[in-house]
Amino acid sequence: NTLSPLTPQHWELLVLEKLKWDLVSVIANDFLPHILHQLPLPPDRLELVKKHAQTFIALCATDFTFVMYPPSMVATGSIGAAIHGLTLPLGGLSGEGVTELLAGITGTELDCLKACQEQIEAALAESLKQASHSQQELSAKPAPYGGSQPTSTPTDVTDVNL
Repeated sequence: NTLSPLTPQHWELLVLEKLKWDLVSVIANDFLPHILHQLPLPPDRLELVKKHAQTFIALCATDFTFVMYPPSMVATGSIGAAIHGLTLPLGGLSGEGVTELLAGITGTELDCLKACQEQIEAALAESLKQASHSQQELSAKPAPYGGSQPTSTPTDVTDVNL
């Protein structure tokens, strides 16, 4: 018999295929191109909004408060927060108008979308505050080994006294 034995991974894939199980889950990033395509954004700002929205989505993935939101809501709220934070003109719409447009595009309730977007913006503010606090703590610590003098390292093994 010239057939090689199947590895455990091959067996798993074979079983999943026979059961017709699809293990690929939909995540918030999957919705970004579809939503962004429908917004009247200037072409030169589209990539910037997308990057900011991806950052917000990553932030949401690390915060348990967003676990109950569906991925489409997280994506929509992240785009809204990105547009709001960048203060981009969107066809003459105000912040409220942008949120209403996003709710219409995705078919989500306006109040739920507002709440999600506000939580995303609050999570960003908290994250920035924590990062700033950590940076202040690092800069307040005295430098090791007596300040800013460079340390000297022996270049020869015989220079080390044990």
